[in-house]
Amino acid sequence: MATARTWIAACRPKTLVAAVAPIALGGTVVVAIPGGPSLWAEPGFILIILSCLGFALCVQVACNFANDLGDARRGADTVARVGPRRAVSAGDITPDAMRRGIWVVCLLALVLGAPVASLSPWLLLAGLLAIACALAYTLGPFPLAYRGLGDVFVVGCFGVQATVLTAWAVCTPGPCDCGCNTPLMPWAAAILAGLGLGLLADNILVANNARDYETDLAVAKRTTVVRFGRGFARDLHGFNTIVGLGCLALVFGWAPLALLPVGLWHHLGFRQARQPVDFLPFLGRAAGLMLLATVLCVTATCLGWVPAGTLGTR
Repeated sequence: MATARTWIAACRPKTLVAAVAPIALGGTVVVAIPGGPSLWAEPGFILIILSCLGFALCVQVACNFANDLGDARRGADTVARVGPRRAVSAGDITPDAMRRGIWVVCLLALVLGAPVASLSPWLLLAGLLAIACALAYTLGPFPLAYRGLGDVFVVGCFGVQATVLTAWAVCTPGPCDCGCNTPLMPWAAAILAGLGLGLLADNILVANNARDYETDLAVAKRTTVVRFGRGFARDLHGFNTIVGLGCLALVFGWAPLALLPVGLWHHLGFRQARQPVDFLPFLGRAAGLMLLATVLCVTATCLGWVPAGTLGTR
């Protein structure tokens, strides 16, 4: 029987920042609206954010479990692969146990997301779609990761979708809400912030796929790196870094741009990587940059540094 430590490792804790960051930024976008209400201390706001956070974390874990199971079934995780140990392919967790784990985490996501789902049937539908996409990333008859759509999935789901839906949930009045204190939905700000965060999150996947190029190629896992080569991955890494921070700056002002030197330093190192093992540090660095960008944006909003004339908050 798999131990608790094995299951925790299968959750891939380092990737969970990709679930936390868009929830934090989605709530922050609403708070940053000029003249908008102060929401930080309101119980309803905190409940919505916690519900979104619990749901997002469970969906991320479900996606990781599905990826572990799907790659093991398709032979992508072999002894030739460089990187963290994968539970199913290593025999630490049986395929049946992993399937049960996926069901449990998905059900927990629905329970934790219930307060948000009760606000609107559209939010419920969006939540179900998020779960379906997370499972379809590696499982099912058309696994997105094997069709070169992984980058689109990360930017769209763990960037734009998560950020926009969190902001939308905050701006949706509850059943007993008269609407007096409900802020207007800042669509432009939420989409831009989500896009910027999604591009930074995609660098985690870019580093992962650049590392696994040879083993993915052997099993016809057609990631964008397999399709276009590691040279494309290097260019995409730089694009994601610069444009991602730029999108956040359009919403939150100069604060995210303070990380541009760090992002460019990471990118220069990424361009010099050649062997699979050389790409290993860049997964953590991409997650760290994403987390730092989120912290800076939240801090800038709390301290009132967000300029009222920026594109995302007009």
